[in-house]
Amino acid sequence: MILFIAKVYSWNDFRNAGMRKTASDGASREFLLNPHFMTDITTNATYGSNLKYSDNFLDRREGLSTLIIDKTPAQIIVYANTAAYSNTITLPVHPHNNPDKAGVNTVIQWANIVYANRYNPNPGAHCWVVYLEGAFKRKEVLVNLAIEDVMSRVRGGGTTSTFTSVHNFFSRIYELTNNII
Repeated sequence: MILFIAKVYSWNDFRNAGMRKTASDGASREFLLNPHFMTDITTNATYGSNLKYSDNFLDRREGLSTLIIDKTPAQIIVYANTAAYSNTITLPVHPHNNPDKAGVNTVIQWANIVYANRYNPNPGAHCWVVYLEGAFKRKEVLVNLAIEDVMSRVRGGGTTSTFTSVHNFFSRIYELTNNII
């Protein structure tokens, strides 16, 4: 299972009184998502998929969010069935979520990453990463990497150029799958 970037057109939940997602480009916002937290995935003819997403599946008090994303169920299955490079990831986390402070290398299990999204003042260099440390411990940290670099580290430990190669590989698999079906 590997993380993937998806355009989220709608993110409804009870945690934030309805809409969590605020459209950064007028129609959608990109998030780094984890297929481990997804269930009830169905096809959405306009966008890609409708699905339920858990911010914390370890906590029975947590409700499921409803998402509409640009990836199809077939693409999500490919991401869910692809082995990751390692069980852990090292992220340069800014102390106290202050981007002016140097990132401190922090090792976490990447499978516990719930999602990541871009840091508005500098989306190409920083992102917010939300991950679980336990049933009642959900952390949100500012990381000195773009979401593409976080995904790349999970997939192969490399840089965004590695991401481009991996992305092209999965895009080709998706094309071949559609031609067979």
